Amino acid sequence: MEKDRKKLSVHTIGCRLNQYETEKMAAELYPFGFTRAEDGEPADLYIINTCTVTHRADSSSRNIISRAIRENPEASIVVAGCYVDAAPDLMTDWEGVDVVIPNAQKSEIGKILPDRLPDLFTNTDADDRPEGPADFHDHNRAWLKISDGCNQRCSFCVLPAVRGRLVNRSPGEIIEEVKTLLEQGFNEVVLTGVNIGHYRWRESEPRIGNLAGLCRIILDQTNLAKLRISSIEPQTVTDELLEVYRQFRGRLCRHFHIPMQSGSPRILRIMRRPYDQMRYLRRLESVKDAVPEAIIGADVIVGFPGETFEDFAETREICESGLIDYLHVFSYSDRPGTHAAALPEKVGPDVIKARNAILTELSKELRAQANGRQVGRTLDVIAEGHQTDGGFYWGVADNYIKVKLPRDFPGGRQVIKVAIKSACEKYVEGVVS
Repeated sequence: MEKDRKKLSVHTIGCRLNQYETEKMAAELYPFGFTRAEDGEPADLYIINTCTVTHRADSSSRNIISRAIRENPEASIVVAGCYVDAAPDLMTDWEGVDVVIPNAQKSEIGKILPDRLPDLFTNTDADDRPEGPADFHDHNRAWLKISDGCNQRCSFCVLPAVRGRLVNRSPGEIIEEVKTLLEQGFNEVVLTGVNIGHYRWRESEPRIGNLAGLCRIILDQTNLAKLRISSIEPQTVTDELLEVYRQFRGRLCRHFHIPMQSGSPRILRIMRRPYDQMRYLRRLESVKDAVPEAIIGADVIVGFPGETFEDFAETREICESGLIDYLHVFSYSDRPGTHAAALPEKVGPDVIKARNAILTELSKELRAQANGRQVGRTLDVIAEGHQTDGGFYWGVADNYIKVKLPRDFPGGRQVIKVAIKSACEKYVEGVVS
């Protein structure tokens, strides 16, 4: 097989952290002669990076694996990620899966695959192989993993079991990666991890006490235009972090995704969440005060064991507080090995479906209201990588508002200013100013 004809197809299920790790795995394989296959194009090697955070994630992972095996019988199939750690026997025994890679070995894929798939790898000298930076194929914003694992033992969550305890990367390594991304032309970097709000580095200089300190040193030591924080736990949204937003106004994206999970203090205690609903609301109020026009999103779980109508009503009341601009609504599902899976008083599937529908509809209303507030404002926007069939690009503003860009906009990774002229439920439109 000729080196320049080897095609690689990658598929990611789940979070930004998983997407980052997928891109890093792909970059490790480029020096062996692989190029990325386009959507629908047959490939020689498939990498499927799985997720297990919900039963739907499990199902999606299984479906994609099955389809890859069925549609590409001559290809090599590699399965990696959280579902591998959660169900190792299932993955190892799956006929048609050639290699299984748990989370802890993702960074070793460039050494594992040449050994396991020698017919596919013509250049197997790992010592001579240059380290490949992630190129975030067909994306105009880059993700950067600052930590992995989590020490917060929420009763419903399987991630500590499949990703382990919190491990942070050094600030020096993070800053060097930001500089590499800048050299590649990226203007926005999204910090990601399982629980990034608990970031700190005490092992060597520079010593960083918290996420605020990391953000400050990144912005001090690079000319990065936009730094975005991904999902962050409410108790870690500190006054110091909000002060960094004030100090670097315009460079830290005005977008916060702060999981709530429930508005019921009783359910929050059973979930083992380290806050109550009043502390959650106070944190959101602090964000709105410190970062004017910030957009705030929240995760909510409906149908947690024992959730009553009154518990759900308390959750809905916080969602309607005027402090939240959109929701990610999850239907509770038992995760094997978690404390919640053994709890009694399971909520029926019809009730869970109805509650999900109520909050999903509310989220649409909240998004429409947030979009409407953008009319008359000018937003900093970066285009998505793909041009649509209609001949235009979608963009994402620094406050996470979805923007339909003018038809003559050429795309690219630059930050552009868009004067917003109109809004609808799903997006806003304007002119490049």
